[in-house]
Amino acid sequence: MRTLAVAIAATGLALPVSAGNLIYQPTIPAFGGNPNNFDYFIGLAQIQNQHQPEQSGGGGGGAPAINFPPITIDLGGVGGGGQTPSDTPTE
Repeated sequence: MRTLAVAIAATGLALPVSAGNLIYQPTIPAFGGNPNNFDYFIGLAQIQNQHQPEQSGGGGGGAPAINFPPITIDLGGVGGGGQTPSDTPTE
């Protein structure tokens, strides 16, 4: 029995191995894939949309409100006609 296993292993190692070229085939129909895949991908998207959190009340809905402080640039008198910042004393 052991000699049979060794013979099978040796035969498997002695066979020539050949590889073919790898060819990219898109699956999504929008990128040139098979149009029959459209229903499958739509079904996946609908299943994923069912698991999104409800967007009521608290967070999760829309862009966050970000309030930046006003920007003042002091050019040191260069540039002319600029306004002086309100927190600096005037002479």
